[in-house]
Amino acid sequence: MSTARTVTLALIALTLLRIVIGATTELSADEAYYHLWSQHLAPSYYSKGPGVALVMKAGTALFGDNVLGIRFFSPLLGLASSLLFYRLGRGLFDEQTAAWGVALLNLTPIFNVGSVLMTIDPLSVFFWIAALFTFWRALHRAASLNFFWPLTGLLIGLGFLCKYTNAIQLLSIVLLLTVLRRWRGQLRRPGLYLLLLCFALCTIPVFVWNAQHDWITVTHLKERGSLDQAKGLHPGEFLEFLGMHLGVYSPLIFAGLVWALGRALKRFRQDDSETYLLFFSLPIVLLYFLLALREAGEANWTAPGFISAGLLLSHYWQQLNAGNRFKRNMRSAALTLAGIMSVIILNTEIVRQAGVPWPYKHDPSARLRGWKESAAYLDEVIRASRDALGEDVFVIANRYQTAAILSFYLSKDAPLIQPAPDYPRIHIVESQAIQNQFSFWPRYDGLQPGDEPGASQSDFLGKHALFITDDIRRDTPAGNVVNAFESYELTGVVDIVRFNQLIRRIKVFTCYNYQSLPL
Repeated sequence: MSTARTVTLALIALTLLRIVIGATTELSADEAYYHLWSQHLAPSYYSKGPGVALVMKAGTALFGDNVLGIRFFSPLLGLASSLLFYRLGRGLFDEQTAAWGVALLNLTPIFNVGSVLMTIDPLSVFFWIAALFTFWRALHRAASLNFFWPLTGLLIGLGFLCKYTNAIQLLSIVLLLTVLRRWRGQLRRPGLYLLLLCFALCTIPVFVWNAQHDWITVTHLKERGSLDQAKGLHPGEFLEFLGMHLGVYSPLIFAGLVWALGRALKRFRQDDSETYLLFFSLPIVLLYFLLALREAGEANWTAPGFISAGLLLSHYWQQLNAGNRFKRNMRSAALTLAGIMSVIILNTEIVRQAGVPWPYKHDPSARLRGWKESAAYLDEVIRASRDALGEDVFVIANRYQTAAILSFYLSKDAPLIQPAPDYPRIHIVESQAIQNQFSFWPRYDGLQPGDEPGASQSDFLGKHALFITDDIRRDTPAGNVVNAFESYELTGVVDIVRFNQLIRRIKVFTCYNYQSLPL
């Protein structure tokens, strides 16, 4: 059987497994939040473009408003990304390098998680790899102006609509064409400008929406990168960011990726394929590691850059002047460790089933656990409150993540006040500050972003609410809730426990007679 056929069949089998895992694992709060976006389609959103919302809308249209529908396209994106990655590696180097590169990619924990959960990352990675593939084709076509130039711009633009960091590929392209004499002439030809035009057309929805909303996304991104604050250098933050990468890539693979980038720098401009990959890795990796000197970001922010580094690692390992036994053993150890870490990260309960008392507070995947039980408890409290008060109530959550995930798992017939279908089923605490996408949906205070308190009449005046929090330290509702209601009382507390360990503590307060915040 040919290598290409073997790789394809293995990837299809892995994709089917990922679909099953995804359909049987609870949603994360981020997925539930994006699912709410898909129910309120818009040209853009507070923090990101519309890509993930549109894909979730397509998935739920096919399979229903359930976990399978929400996540269905993530494993397919993982499959498409892997096949494109294989073809890219084969075009840049050879079939063996491409096959090992695909194996490395699909055993890396961060890629495995991203091929099960439906967030912006599987979309970002797919469009990043696709643009890598088409731009290489654009550079190597006989005609200086060919179809692959606008296609690359379109792919980067679609990636931008999913995750803004995909636009960094434009910087990589300009640097590559500027530095390498072989391709410098492309700066004077129409292909590059057609690429930029196609990219620019894709950005129109984001810029139009932001122009209508005081450029709130720009403000959010500055705050997200701590660029709005005068911060010094904090080596501890950098080390924390580095530690995250050791965890999500596995220590041996991450060490190999760094080694490959270092080797590519030493061989700068000696090989076109190596230099090409280097230019699509270093800008984004350096950017976020430099920002981490101020404040640690998220490890997935650098993921697109390490795609290229993975192919470089596979290539250099093939060429390494060392004993075949050593190379084989090291590669086996790295891939085996990454595979084991991937299995554990996708289902950390395996560790507890083996008798290891791993506290949920130290388990990042705890955010995917216990939400069904939490929503079932909230459902009981809502119905009991309706019976006790003689009328429906509305629900306010302490965080937008809590509001989103409980909205998904709460029974569809829960008796809640919902003046119109576009109102959230669960609200966040009212505030004049624009905090997230909930600020743009109908609010229980009746205001829109930018309105002054008292500028609008609320449909919830005089109604009662439940304030729900998963903050174990909180003994009262949030300040803006306390100030907006006549009184409140603690209604119930429930501990969500598995393997005799606390996942989260849910507290519910009944808040009486909503009056809105005082002026």
